[in-house]
Amino acid sequence: MKKLTIFAVSVMMAFVLTACSAGGGKMVLSDVYNDIKAQVNLSEMNQLESTESLYRYYGISAESVDEFAGGINNSGVEQEEIVLIKAKDKASAEGIKTALDNRYNAKLNENKNYNPQQAEMIEKCKVEQNGLYVSMIVSENAEKITEIFKTDLGI
Repeated sequence: MKKLTIFAVSVMMAFVLTACSAGGGKMVLSDVYNDIKAQVNLSEMNQLESTESLYRYYGISAESVDEFAGGINNSGVEQEEIVLIKAKDKASAEGIKTALDNRYNAKLNENKNYNPQQAEMIEKCKVEQNGLYVSMIVSENAEKITEIFKTDLGI
């Protein structure tokens, strides 16, 4: 009987711990972006504040987005850009990834000839999709930013 009770408690604890770790995905993207800004030195970024900016920069419609956060360096020289999006559904996530891939490739191609140092930095970065979450992280600190993004969301 004692072994059965210990086993039952162990199973319940495993369930509770699994449920708690899955709860990491409940963090909103604006909080994740604020966490990134608190931990990483970013260049002067203009924050993405509306779905209109998602459409203007990326061609992403408001109907495909559940939530988003990020910022763009609009200096014309520094190419740092962080875009974090949670799509409404799987089809939307795939469309968002395509749009961000297009933006990434355009940034890379624009900088290859006139700004090779920034092009080199862009090449080390990427667009990623994790379920409904899609991100484009272009930064000297991309590895650290990606780690914070994934840790905060539990992905």
